[in-house]
Amino acid sequence: MFSGARRALRPGGELWVIGNRHLGYHVKLRKLFGNSRLVASDPKFVVLKAVKR
Repeated sequence: MFSGARRALRPGGELWVIGNRHLGYHVKLRKLFGNSRLVASDPKFVVLKAVKR
């Protein structure tokens, strides 16, 4: 899913992800996009944003 989003996005395009905290999506996003930012969180969920460069 993340690889497909990266291919589809233009440079500067943003991918926003809401996921369970324990799934570690931030690691996968950093690997693919070279970045990811924690936008919001609570004990169970995180909101992450990655930007295609």
